[in-house]
Amino acid sequence: MAEQISGGISGIKDAAGMGAGVREWADRLADEYDAHVAHNALVRRYFEGNVRVKDYGAGADTPCDQTCYWPAKAVDALAERVRLRGFSFDDGEADPDLEAVMRRCGLVNAYNRYVPAKYVNGCMAATVTTDGTGARVRFHSADTFTAIPDPDFGHGVVAAGLAIARRERTAWSREREVPTIVNLHLPGNVVECRQVGPGEWVAEDGPSREPEPTLYVFAHKPMGSSAPFGRTRINRFVRDITDDAIRCLWHMQISGAYYSVPKLLFLNLTSRQYDAMLEGKDKFQLDKVLLAEQNPDGSTAQISQLSGNSPQPFIDELMALAKQFSGITSVPLNSLGIVQDNPSSAEAIQAAREDICLVAEQDIADDREIIEHVARVAMAVEGNSTVAELAGSQLSCHANYREPMLHSRSEMADWAVKVASMREGFGSTDFAATAVGIPDADLASVKSDERRQKAASIASGIFGGANANDPGQLG
Repeated sequence: MAEQISGGISGIKDAAGMGAGVREWADRLADEYDAHVAHNALVRRYFEGNVRVKDYGAGADTPCDQTCYWPAKAVDALAERVRLRGFSFDDGEADPDLEAVMRRCGLVNAYNRYVPAKYVNGCMAATVTTDGTGARVRFHSADTFTAIPDPDFGHGVVAAGLAIARRERTAWSREREVPTIVNLHLPGNVVECRQVGPGEWVAEDGPSREPEPTLYVFAHKPMGSSAPFGRTRINRFVRDITDDAIRCLWHMQISGAYYSVPKLLFLNLTSRQYDAMLEGKDKFQLDKVLLAEQNPDGSTAQISQLSGNSPQPFIDELMALAKQFSGITSVPLNSLGIVQDNPSSAEAIQAAREDICLVAEQDIADDREIIEHVARVAMAVEGNSTVAELAGSQLSCHANYREPMLHSRSEMADWAVKVASMREGFGSTDFAATAVGIPDADLASVKSDERRQKAASIASGIFGGANANDPGQLG
């Protein structure tokens, strides 16, 4: 798919109606996109388990059908700990503009869906546009966006960006999905490019009130100017370890297949016996009794059986590879399917999770700054203004994430109960209710019951213990 998309955007620089300055940006962005297509496809193959090792270190007739999903675990184990819950403001009230954008775009769920793609390729992006009905926030994986870094290396800010906004099958695409709308996010301008024929593009300017491009990059472990858009979790070391694990699994498979049937060793055979053996290897292997005739020199054919091979060396090798993989990715060993001989204590399990939770906390800190800015831009576009013109509580937008160390529901509930015992009033908050496991769909009903009970209690106090629910007594 990435190759098809790449071929589809190469003609953007020749789009009709595009100015010279925009054309220069389009040329740079198209080249930048093409430069990453092959690598993006490579890491995605590892993530999906569609990898075949070229050199297995041994020859055998049995084809290798082994694969390894450790790269997917390196991504998912971290993505499961980076979960956006929503937004809040200093005044405790919801912002109607942001609420409208969240309903229209599913902002929270969309972000959470794209977090795994961020770790596969090292980055993801959010774009803020308008379609006349209000602000639109869309998220993109590296397969559908590219960008030129900000000259000042601002975190999340780009000099220019390209995002594929729509893909579809057309009458001229021969049943393939091709990009039909590509947006160029430039300073003060969002250029919409439409593909109306094979390689035939039409461009239209879309002036933006924001002075910077409205494409924002979320990067995993960025490194200044050398890797401003982050680094993939499926790096070269992870790929090499995965190849070694596939080899080990294939060697184990071959060894098991070879020794699953007792192997017989024949010595001092005549030429006729040898030819007969080759023609019916399976039959002779399964026969319990074999007749052997005397050779002309007087020696008798000898038959012996080879002993089976133990799988333990392969298990030890696979465990050693898993430990290396765990060390570089911070994924606990038990998440890789390696079960220890002695059950781990709760403290040991928590300690094993600590490294990856620290990585998640750092990513949350980086992403929080950017997603809050995206929310402010969305509110500005929704209100037909700019971020610089926002005022009041809109400037105090806070992104709320789930605590990565509290991975299970029981851990969250236990944490909420302990906090409620130390902090007065915490137990009555919506956050505490969610933490202990009350679904959002039931929370409104719970709060309604609480208000009704509170009203009855107040009425009872006012009327001296009279039954507030009995109109006769109140009258």
